Amino acid sequence: MKGPWTPPEEPGQARQVVMDLLSVLSRVIPATYFAIVCFGFWKNFVETGKWTSLLWMVSEGLVILLLVFRRESRRLSKHPWDWLVALGGTFTVLLVRPATTSIAIESVGIDLQVAGTLFSIYAKVFLGRSFGIVAADRGIVVGGPYRFVRHPIYLGYLVTHVGFLLTNWSPRNIALYIVIYLFQISRILAEERILIEDDSYRAYCERVRYRLIPFIF
Repeated sequence: MKGPWTPPEEPGQARQVVMDLLSVLSRVIPATYFAIVCFGFWKNFVETGKWTSLLWMVSEGLVILLLVFRRESRRLSKHPWDWLVALGGTFTVLLVRPATTSIAIESVGIDLQVAGTLFSIYAKVFLGRSFGIVAADRGIVVGGPYRFVRHPIYLGYLVTHVGFLLTNWSPRNIALYIVIYLFQISRILAEERILIEDDSYRAYCERVRYRLIPFIF
């Protein structure tokens, strides 16, 4: 009969156990969150018939796969602010709500949401196992949509959010999107601070000048 489990005697072994546990949790917890989000999109699609909800479900469902199968990071930011903006940029968007006021033709808003979501899916697929939430270096990707801007997933989200806001105009949503993009811009800068340590990323930045919006930022 086996005796009670005892922790490893060597500090290095104990540290490795903790790191392995944190690695599992860092995949399982966000993946669970995105699974709940996907269920919400599916429920909305069933109730309303809005196929944009189905498209969003596919987009966020892809995140689950990328989180589970992502590469281990070569460098991961340990700065509290980088973690705050990563979590803020990811979760604050859940507070946005549909509104009755529209400042654009509904079809324009829907077209932007579809285009933005499809582009973000394309960028996620291309990023593949280098995907992550907190600023880290999991390998440099330079092809596909990354030929146009350095952070195409965020560009896709931006187009989607603009489309949603145009057809769901409210002070609450405006304020939330301002906060969200303060987080997202800080997140971009945090990611680049980590990635710029790689020579290949510095060369990539020389070829692709714009981070988010071509000719602007």
